This record gives sequence, structure tokens and C-alpha cells, in this order.
Amino acid sequence: MQTVADRYALLERLGSGAMGVVWRARDGLLEREVAIKQLLLPDLAPKQVEEACLRAMREGRIAARLHHPNAIGVFDVVVEDGRPCLVMEYLPSRSLSEVLGERGTLPADEAARIGLHVAAALAAAHEAGIVHRDIKPGNVLIGHNGAVKITDFGISRSAGDASVTRTGALSGTLAYLAPELARGAEPDPAADMFSLGATLYAMTEGQPPFGRVENNFGLLYKISTGQVVPPTRSGPLTPLLTRLLAIEPRDRPAAAEVVRELAALTDAKSRRAGVLAAAVVAVVLAAAVLTASFVLDRDRATTTSSPGSTTQSTSQQPRVFTTADVTAFIEQHFAKLPGDTAGARQDWVPEFRPAEAGDDQFWKQWEAIGVYGEPVVSSTSSQDDRFAVELDLTLREQGAAARGAPQHEVTFVRHRLDLVVREGKLLIAHSRDVTP
Repeated sequence: MQTVADRYALLERLGSGAMGVVWRARDGLLEREVAIKQLLLPDLAPKQVEEACLRAMREGRIAARLHHPNAIGVFDVVVEDGRPCLVMEYLPSRSLSEVLGERGTLPADEAARIGLHVAAALAAAHEAGIVHRDIKPGNVLIGHNGAVKITDFGISRSAGDASVTRTGALSGTLAYLAPELARGAEPDPAADMFSLGATLYAMTEGQPPFGRVENNFGLLYKISTGQVVPPTRSGPLTPLLTRLLAIEPRDRPAAAEVVRELAALTDAKSRRAGVLAAAVVAVVLAAAVLTASFVLDRDRATTTSSPGSTTQSTSQQPRVFTTADVTAFIEQHFAKLPGDTAGARQDWVPEFRPAEAGDDQFWKQWEAIGVYGEPVVSSTSSQDDRFAVELDLTLREQGAAARGAPQHEVTFVRHRLDLVVREGKLLIAHSRDVTP
């Protein structure tokens, strides 16, 4: 069996692209499945080989900085036969491109759910100074467990990182390319948002926003001039699509705003379903409700007419969470890890909850996790219903105790959590490592 770096046994070829082939592999040291992307260097001049290697090493550096439940994690970069190989999280999945090839289009609510997860990952990437540059259905993975993750930061760019793309080369897939990139502009977060809009458009409309054009020069002209075919099947997604596909970058919403809008759309669908269910129940219980109402009214009248009686409101004010409440929530969350990953996932907002397989795999790396010092808590909204928390985590590697490592041998990671208040409870909406 072929191995990479005397550690990763290649089990199955998963797919290939212009620059690499991806394998399902077994990590013999940590005994877990991973995905390995091997760089392909067909018929390249020495200078181009060096350039391709720099690109792959940069991919590893950039992607390893991003920790988000909707982005494929990068664990390691190794060199085999002079070629870099990226060791990544393995997610049993199909690409969104494959799903669309099979189904043609998706309902607007399903497209909104997928887009919500992609936008959440992009929001985290953009905050970290990372631009993906190739958001398209082929780079969106739909896990067998329903998880949605973006992958392939192979042509990503980090702010401050030196450019290693060939002079004059056009990065990204044409059908999902932003107009300003076709005109020679540098990629930025707004270009990613156009590509996200193009991907949403393809889900609901069944084709890319510039139509199906075989001639690349003709397609480039349509892209550069912003000749988007108006959406006709996207229903409630249409206003957002129109803004995402705006020809001017400044007119497009940022990723965080798209997350809020898509979350509102998916929540609205859930509320409509709840209203319908409630209506059915109301028909069955109408008589009982009317009877109870009559009894309550009678008792209220009696109480009001009694001498010296007072009327008290039973309505409850929304709970205001303090710094101490947030700190206690954080401590109880990490106290569940690494043993009770299922319980820890319940502390997340449902639409952002990590996928079970990848989440379990990540936490199995550690035998002990702790919060070091006092978390720094700040409110990020005037209603005190959103909080940012920065803290230091101590991570003790799996097997450290067995090999007799001292207790102080731990990894310190600066971590940030974004919390929201939902139905009177604190929940995690976003989690990532940050540079101290």
C-alpha cells in the first residue's frame, strides 16, 4: 500500500483537478481517516514547479489558520518526492456540483440553508484576512450527514502573503467569476460574495448567472460587463441574489450580512411551518381554550372586585446576561470536552452546529482541554444579546499521559467565540483560533 511521509496510507482516490489529486488516507499515528491532496506537476518548467510548490505551501499556511465548522480543516503539510501534500479533514460527501448534476435545481429554502453555511465560513475567512477566490458548486461539499463545508483554498490569498500566481493568470472558475476580476482587479472579499451569489443562483436557476456560453472570450465579455440573466425561479432569494450579483463590488453585502439574511429566511420557513401546525392544534383544542378563557376571565373579575386586591403582571422581561453568566457558560462548555462532544454541540446555534464526524475527529486529538485564566467578554450589540469572548485554551495531546509527559506539557491556543442569545439561552454562533 502506498504511503506518504511514512505515516499516511493511501486508501482510495477521491478525485482530481488541474493541480492535484485527492485521496482518502489513514493516519497511522493518530489512527484516523484524513484526505490528502497531492500536487500534480505535469510538463511544467522548473520555474513553474517552484511556483506551484509555493502555492501549495501557502494553501497549507492559510487554510490551517481557519477553524470553522463549515470549512474543511487542514491538519498538516508534508513533502513527498519533492512535492507538497496537504493533509486535510476527511468528510464523506458529494460536491454540490454533483448534487446539482443529479437534481438540476434545489428549492429556495434548501439553497438558503446551504448558502447560510457557506456564508458563515466566508465571514470567518474574511475576518481572518483570507479570500477564497474560487467559490463554486464544485468547492462546496455536502456531507452524508448533511454537513456543508467549503474546501480547496488552493488559490486562496491571505492579506500580506506574497502573490505566487503566474503573471497574467486568471484565478477562479469563469462561470462564477466576479466582473471586476475579469477586468483585471485584485481578488477581495466582495469578489467572493459575487461567487457565492453565483453559486446560490446555480442552485435555484439551474445554470450559472451568465448562462451557458461555450466560448471563453464571449463569456469573459459577458462577465466583465455584468450581463447577468435575471433570476426567475429563486423566489424569496431573488432580492439577495440581485445584490450579491451587483456589477459594482461596493454594492454587494458582506458575508456577515448575508448570514443574517439567510438565517432570517430559514427561520421564517420554520416559523411558517410552526404556525401551520399550531393552527391544526388550535382547531382541535378550540373548545378547551374557550372554556379556560371563560374561567380565567371569571376568576380575574372576582379578584379585581375583592377589597384591597391588586393586579400583578405575570409577563416576564427578557433575561439580561452578565459577564459572569457568559464566563460560566464558556467554562461549562469546555468542561464537556473532549469526552462529551455531543453535549458540547448542543451549545451551538442549530444552523451553525459542527458536523458530528468532523467535530468528533477533531476533539479526539486531545486527552485534556482546559480554559487558562479569565476569558475576556465584550458585548457586541446594544441589546446585550451578542457577545465576543476571547480566551486561552490548553490542549494536551492524546497519549501524553501514557508516554509519561509532564502535566505542564500543553499547547496554548488563543481562541474566540461569538455568542448569541436565542430563546433566553446563550448559544455559540462562531468559533475560531486567533493570532495572539
